[in-house]
Order: sequence, then structure tokens, then C-alpha cells
Amino acid sequence: MKKKQKAPKRQTASNQIQSSRVNTSTTENNSKWIRINKPFPLPPHVKEAIQKLNEAGQIAYIVGGSVRDFLLNRESKDHDIATSAGPEELCRLFPDAVTVGKSFGVLKIPIRDEHGPQFFEIATFRKDLEYKDFRHPTKVLFTGVIEDALRRDFTVNALYYDPKTSRILDPVEGSEDIKNKVIRAIGDPSARFKEDALRLLRAVRFTTNLGFSLEAKTAEAIKARARLITRVSAERVRDELTLMIKGPKPAKALRMLSELQLLIHVLPEIEAMKGVGQSEIFHPEGDVWEHTLKMMECLSKQNRDITLTLAWASLLHDVGKPVAASRSEGKNFNGHEKDGGKLSETIGTRLKMSRSEIDRIIALVENHLKFKDVFGMREATLIRFISQPEFEELLALHKADSVASDGNLAYYDFCLARLAELKRQSNQKPKRLITGEDLIQLGLEPGPKFTEILRNIEDLALEQKLNSKEEALEYVIKHYVK
Repeated sequence: MKKKQKAPKRQTASNQIQSSRVNTSTTENNSKWIRINKPFPLPPHVKEAIQKLNEAGQIAYIVGGSVRDFLLNRESKDHDIATSAGPEELCRLFPDAVTVGKSFGVLKIPIRDEHGPQFFEIATFRKDLEYKDFRHPTKVLFTGVIEDALRRDFTVNALYYDPKTSRILDPVEGSEDIKNKVIRAIGDPSARFKEDALRLLRAVRFTTNLGFSLEAKTAEAIKARARLITRVSAERVRDELTLMIKGPKPAKALRMLSELQLLIHVLPEIEAMKGVGQSEIFHPEGDVWEHTLKMMECLSKQNRDITLTLAWASLLHDVGKPVAASRSEGKNFNGHEKDGGKLSETIGTRLKMSRSEIDRIIALVENHLKFKDVFGMREATLIRFISQPEFEELLALHKADSVASDGNLAYYDFCLARLAELKRQSNQKPKRLITGEDLIQLGLEPGPKFTEILRNIEDLALEQKLNSKEEALEYVIKHYVK
């Protein structure tokens, strides 16, 4: 009797890789190699660089996040190369390279791109020596791939793909942590975080954005070293936080930041939302902290591609409530949108955001309450409100805010319909029938009165009560010219 054949296994991150060796030691030849069962897609410029290094007799592997993402069936745009070639040899092979990081064995190779200058990174296998600024080693030794792996941050990022043999070198059991969905620091986690304190935030980002869990000893080390995050540049902190709040699990990221005692150092204004109670009628979800987390989750689900300004404005839209509650002794949140605008300015400046980004975030925060007035607005005021630049961002913020509280979408639906109507009528921009020059021609003296007159004419035009320059001039003569 024939044995019943087993159905083939579905290819997943757990079984699409197959170990050809299981022993991990300090030499590459005896380390764990993994055979892969599907093509590893690489862009032409990376293939060319690998080929050039191989032809020069050098070892060259794809390393880091793109290998991790490949095993997770995730698309990856960036492909870094680690190689046995020293810095001088790299400069010879890639004469156009940017050599700012040459002393650390790191070169940036330019890519021809119609959208502007792009680069990918090639780095010599190295071992980092003592760190003094919580980011850069004082000195490096150019060594082999095993030592190179041991200096990296997390096991899932220390995988090396060899295009020549279609195998992955796994010196620190990163493939096992990928299978088990765990973020684990390499070696002593406390030492890894002391070397580069930004890893404190990167651990949270990888855990939440990949849907993994954080290994216990790694989490304990983050708590113990949390204060080191204050030694990291504002720009690096900002970029990590942005990737979290724009990611698939912003609420989980914020909870982790708080639990690991990082939030109090990077965004104390958000930590201050905890325990600030709200009306159960309008906010059955809980205090300002819980509402903000729920709103961030709603925003993530509703929008596939969230802009930086929308993500930050959503996080900060109620950041002024603790201030307003303190001012009113907990009676109300009157003026919290203005308080939020001021705090957004402070936070944006502290995190070295651009002036245009800060201004846009402030505008979103300060205007997020205006939807409650749309049913009673004068027609011209409503059109001007809906016609403001990037109104879709404000509308998306309001929708997430509503869904995360009492669920009332009446204002959202009304504005969405009016916006569609305005687009059909090509009336997004207010009509400009006359100018200040026209008022001078009528004998009026330039001054503050001009602003009032032009604004009134614009309102009447928006409401289609004035439809031509002649009608506008006649109105001015009748009401303003003596």
C-alpha cells in the first residue's frame, strides 16, 4: 500500500529558509549558512557593485534590513553592501563615491536617478572599539564578517546575503528571531545601547512596525539606559519618532515608549496627557492620552500614506489640553487649540523640523475645532474654510478625531460633500473681482479700510451675489464712495 504523500508546505518566513549548517562559531566557514528557496531581487546598481567587488577578488554581501525584509516577504528599497575590501580599495573601485565616512570604512555610492541624487552604502567589515559620544566609535579595526556582525544592533539586522551562492550567513541566530518574531539586541544589550543610544528608539520602531515582540533582557536594558536618549541629536530622534507615528502601529509604539520610560525624555508633553480626564459623553474612550492613542490608530487604518505633518498634527492636536485644564482647574479645555499651537511650535523647534512643517502642524492643530461651527458659518466663510491649502489633511485629522471619540461624522460628511461640490465648480480659490488699484481709481484713500472693502467684495463673490468687476465697482460706489 502506497504511503499518502504530504502536501507541500506554504512558503512563509518560518519555512522558506533552510539551514545547511547549524554550528555558529567565530569563523565564517563554520558559521550558520541558510539556503533560500526564492530569488532575491536586487536593483541593477547593486548587482553591478557586487560584481565589481567580486572581480577584484573581494567578498561582498548584502547586509541588514533588506535581508531581514526579504525573509519577511517585505519590499525593501535600500540595499547596503558589506565587503572585505578596505577603504582605499573601495575608493579605487568607486572613484565617484562620497568619502565622508572613509575613516570608518563607509562609502556612499551615487546612483543615477531622475529625481535627484541618490546613494547606497558600501562598508568594510569592521569591529568598533570604544565609544565616547553614544554614536561614533573612537576607532575601528577592519576585520572579518563575524566581527562585523557582532558590532550591529539587533540579531534580525545581522544577516548577510551572498548573491554568488544564494545563501544567507547568520552568525547571531537572526533567522530564528525572525521566525519567532522577536527583536533581540546582539550580545550584551546594555553595551549595544551605550554604543549608539538611538538604538533605544530603533528597538521600539522595529518591534512595532514589524509586529514583533521585544525580548525581555533587551527591554530591561532600554529602561535602565532610557536617559541616554537625551544625548542623541534632535534630528535623529525626530526621524525615528516620525517613522513610528507614520507606521502601521503608532499607538503601540507610543505605549511602548511610555512603558520603557523613553517618552518622558523625548516627548514629555505627550506623557503629560495621562490622567487628564474628559467628558464621558463626548469621550467614552477615556482620558486625553487614551483618546490620542485611539486617534493615531484610527488615522493609520484610514490612510495608507500619511504625511509627516498630518501624523504629527494628529499626535499633537490635543497636546494643549493639560495646560488648558490646569488653567481652568479642571473645569474645561477652553483655548486648548491655541495652547496646542504654542506647544507644537516648541516641539517642532526642539526636534529641528523645517519652518514650513512647523507652520503647517500649528495650522492643523489650531483649526481642528472649527468643524463644529460649519453648519452655522456664512457661505463665504465656509467656502474659504474648505478652500484653504491642504484642507484634505485637516479633514482626515477631523475624521480620525471623531471616530476616536463619540463617532459623530456629521461635520465630516457635510464638509466632504461641500468640498466635492466646490471642486466640480472649480471654486476652490476665492474670486478676486477688484483690487486696491481699482479702489484708488474710485478716489478712495489707501488704508485699513481697503482690507475691509476687498474682503466684503470677496465674500459676496463667493456667495455669487457679485459676479463681475462691473457689479463689484457699482457696489463699492454705492456703499463706500461719498
